[in-house]
Amino acid sequence: MAATAKKLSKAQQFIKDMIRHRGIEFAQIGMMVEVDGGIGTIQGMNDSANLDVVFTNKLKYGKHVHNCHPMWRVKYFDADGKLIAHHDGDRWLIRPEQKATAV
Repeated sequence: MAATAKKLSKAQQFIKDMIRHRGIEFAQIGMMVEVDGGIGTIQGMNDSANLDVVFTNKLKYGKHVHNCHPMWRVKYFDADGKLIAHHDGDRWLIRPEQKATAV
């Protein structure tokens, strides 16, 4: 009898896909981000391997999910609100040290 593969949670699948498609290992569902000056929360990843973000300013952005490129004027914050990564659209200005992965 073949062993069944354990299904990944949405959060685990998000991290795996973000690493595979964008090379970003630190982004997580529920993480606060600032995209071009607007504060929001990552809700997931879409078919374009972009972030699905809901912004806090509902009057300006509405309640729907926005398609945001993960490397276009994006700041990433940890659970304590500390800036951990910043991409200005051209390059990473701040980025957590990448851990070596076994191949």
